Amino acid sequence: MTAVVDHVPPRAGGQDTAPRTVALRLLGPLEIVVDAREVPLPQRKLRQLLATLLVRPNATVSNDTLISELWGDHPPATALAAVRVYVSQLRKFLIRHDLDGRWCTLRTRPPGYQLQVNDGVLDTVCFDRLCALAAESAEAGHHELASRQYREALALRRGPALQDLRESPALAGTALQYDEAWMTALKRRIDLDLSLGRHLELIGELRRLVAEEPLNEGFCARLMVALHRSGRSGDALAAYRGTRALLIEELGIEPGLELRMAHQTVLTDDTALRLRARASA
Repeated sequence: MTAVVDHVPPRAGGQDTAPRTVALRLLGPLEIVVDAREVPLPQRKLRQLLATLLVRPNATVSNDTLISELWGDHPPATALAAVRVYVSQLRKFLIRHDLDGRWCTLRTRPPGYQLQVNDGVLDTVCFDRLCALAAESAEAGHHELASRQYREALALRRGPALQDLRESPALAGTALQYDEAWMTALKRRIDLDLSLGRHLELIGELRRLVAEEPLNEGFCARLMVALHRSGRSGDALAAYRGTRALLIEELGIEPGLELRMAHQTVLTDDTALRLRARASA
């Protein structure tokens, strides 16, 4: 959902050279892309300032919050003056790349500052909107559409959110929230695909996810379902044993309810699962 504006007003007195597409990206390293080209980002303090404003788009962010984000618990005595300097530098950066006033607008809003962002520009906003649409589609029974909408949302991620700016506790906390939201959307998309009978196609993806997140019981449970529906109950039980052993070894705990239920489903050879597997074969 990278924004595309077809009617940008031309500059007075000459040919318009304004960017036609702009994306501000937080779902991965902080990134600005203008007309498919990545813009070199400013120095680190300005990147922190930009990220702090972008995680609260269109909201006023107080000077106290900005100072805390930029310097933590030990700000310099000149912190407030430094914030003003950094805001001025950030505004010049946005103007230099023809972003301010067209794609986003940095405003002074006592007791702090506000970065207004045009619709469709910021990836986190696009992600939230697509997930909300997918949830509505799923609730209405449109599982195919919901799966596509979740896929579009998931494709916005380029890596752990704000992975280059996680030394700030508040930004790190927000980044983890984005990561969790992405993980939730991924599991919901997999559940939709399972409901659509795509268990065979999902096995490879789920094996990769289990290998990447070996302690994530949700991925293992879904792999077991996909294997069982594909007539591979033995492999499903082997996956359970492997994850259970790892949970005990690494965390000293038994599997939780979701994984235990998947295990019981395979052991009892749930008829409904078998019928769905045959119907989709």
